Formats: sequence, C-alpha cells, structure tokens
Amino acid sequence: MHDMRPPEMRVGVIGLGALGRPISELLLKARYRTAVYDVRREPVQELAALGAVACKSPAAVAGQSDLIISLVSDAAQTDAIVSGDNGILDTFQRGAIFATGSTLGPEPVQRVAMKIAAKGGDTLDMPISGGIIAAKEGTLSLMVGGSQATLERVLPVFRVFARDITHTGAIGSGQAAKLAHQLVFSVNVMGLLEGLSLGVAGGVAPEIMKNVLKQGLANSTVLQVWHDLGPRWKGMLEAIPPDAPLPNLRKDLHLVLELAESLGIPLQIAEHASRVADSGTATGHDDPLI
Repeated sequence: MHDMRPPEMRVGVIGLGALGRPISELLLKARYRTAVYDVRREPVQELAALGAVACKSPAAVAGQSDLIISLVSDAAQTDAIVSGDNGILDTFQRGAIFATGSTLGPEPVQRVAMKIAAKGGDTLDMPISGGIIAAKEGTLSLMVGGSQATLERVLPVFRVFARDITHTGAIGSGQAAKLAHQLVFSVNVMGLLEGLSLGVAGGVAPEIMKNVLKQGLANSTVLQVWHDLGPRWKGMLEAIPPDAPLPNLRKDLHLVLELAESLGIPLQIAEHASRVADSGTATGHDDPLI
C-alpha cells in the first residue's frame, strides 16, 4: 500500500520572492511541513492559506525546521537572517541543516557555515539556476557545495523543486560554479542582444534572425526562453539611480570579478561586460522589437 504519511523532515523557507514562493508551494504540494518567512507579509499570508506555517522572524522558522532554505538577495541579507536580531542562530537546533540558494560568493557562505557549525549544524551552499519558469515547474538546477552525507539527507526535499542536482565539492564550490555559470549566462544575454541588433539593422526581421541563430551553433538555452524571459533580462540592463540595488545580472558580474581577483584569474571579457551592463547602454536592451 502506498504510504500516505507526510515526510518527516520539517522545512523552513526564508525569502519568498521569485524563487522562494514557487518552491514553497511545491513543498506544500509534496506534503512537507513548511514554515515560511519574508519581510513582506503578503506572500507569508498567501502561503499560509495553502497550509504553510506563517512565521514572523527567521528565528521562528529555525525553531521548527530540520532544513532551513534561505533565498534572500545577497550576503548582507543572509548575514541578517542568520546572526541579526531574531536570526536563525537564536533558535537553531543541533543537527539541523542550513542551505542557501542565494548567489553570494564563496567567502560569505564559508563564514556562515562556521557559525552554523558552532551551533551543531551543517551548511550547504546550493545556488540555483533555471529562473522563475523552472521554479514553478520543479525543474531547477542546483550546484551544491558541502558534505556529500549532508546532501544525501536532504536530497528528497531538493528533488521536489530541482531536476538537476550536482555536488560540486566543499563549501563554497557551489558558489564558484554558479558564478562561472553566471559569467557565461550574462555574456550570452548581452551577446544575443548585440547579434540580434546587428542582424535587424542589416535588414533581417527579428524573428527570422532568431530562427537563424536557433538553427546554428549560436543556439542557446537563453535564446530558447527569450520570448518569456528576455524582457526581464533586458530590464536588468537599464540605467538605474546610483543608490539603487543592482539587478541580479549585474550583481553577479560584480561577484564574478571579485572572485576572479581573489583567485588571480584575469577575466577580460567579464570586466568589459560588467562595465557595459553597469553603464545602462548595452546595445539592444531598450529595443522592443528584439
């Protein structure tokens, strides 16, 4: 007889944005007891209506979770939810696991892992690729750094929302893999915009130009999902006020260059791509036809 009992592992999700919300919904559908928190009350309340445990702080999530998945924006927010007021360290349970899906860079994750270890817990850095569509479909890709044994403990949970799960090595290696991925992705986006702009300026209709690219070696996943996600990526290349938070594409390029500098790896294309992205003048980003 099929076992209808809910899974025993209690999961907490902190950060209910573009990825956190659909991941939480998938966990609830899989009958995981899921505690959720976000600085915004709306997604917490909406997920509570679906059966989630609504929490008012990261500490409240940690106090009732065996696995805490963090999906906040950056290293500063990660530090805040871990060791800030009402952070997870206040209530972290011995033997629990902290998994960060945020793109932070190796050093911030390694620093958090030391704090979690002092509380008797384990850490996985599990940066995510695939975007909003894959999050909703449960087909995300994870690059996981940390203990293989720890990863094995949480694989059933990760498989609820991820199709491809790659163990990359020790803590921090998942971040290195993600940043290498983001470098290739960002150059792909900007190169595609320039290629489309060049073809269109030369008299080729936008859709015909896209078909030409799809039929040749220039084809890519970025091009395949361009209709759905291209506008969002183009928006990340728009000019922004000096004090505004960097869009993910640009933030990640900064992290790429920081890691490369720490490793002594020259990345000339990444340096130029980052400058162009930050300038708000990337060719094609403001062209509605492409």
